[in-house]
Amino acid sequence: MRRSFLLILALCGAGVAAACSSSDGGSGTTGPGGPTATAYSLSADSVFLDRTAPIGTALTTSVHVALGGQPAANVTVNWIPAVGSGAVSAKTSATDASGVASVIWTISDTAHVNTLTATAGTGSVNMTATSTAGNPFALAKASPDSTLLVAGASTLLTVRVVDSFGNRVAGIPVSWTATGGSLSPASSTTGANGNADVVFVTSGTPTTYSVTATAPGLTAVSYKVIGF
Repeated sequence: MRRSFLLILALCGAGVAAACSSSDGGSGTTGPGGPTATAYSLSADSVFLDRTAPIGTALTTSVHVALGGQPAANVTVNWIPAVGSGAVSAKTSATDASGVASVIWTISDTAHVNTLTATAGTGSVNMTATSTAGNPFALAKASPDSTLLVAGASTLLTVRVVDSFGNRVAGIPVSWTATGGSLSPASSTTGANGNADVVFVTSGTPTTYSVTATAPGLTAVSYKVIGF
């Protein structure tokens, strides 16, 4: 019995049997040069590759991990948001029996393209989500508050609609009114830059005008125009 125990110790010391060590199903193996990454293949369904959602939206995100063409279970996947691309609910998660790993990705509060990278071993896949502006929050002046004009002259006035984080909101109708002179057009819609414009023309009589812009649900803003 003692001779059998000594024989087993000798075999393990010589590195003869793989059974003398253990494997945890991770993303690396050990070779002559030290730890080497496993050649996992990562992919994502099309629904996760390129999405559009309002700022700050929490998106469930999943990837498939395969090894040799077969689903790889119990593999650690690393989730890495690019700078300015929001945050993930966990930095790592493990694949299930179908080789799928998931995380909750909350995109940023700035309207732009967010990028999330998933990695395992030597494999990786990038996913993007374009965050769009939130609901209209404020109407702001985008041109000088007070303008001095010769009687009968014109000026361009601009307002901007933003969400609660200052992102510019498109497609919001703006109505214009004035205490005199003329406006063209009397209503306009914010463009991709969140701006809406109007051309105001003073009358031939020197006076001071108030030009007001209003948008649904937002506090109105007014400009002073002095005709002399």
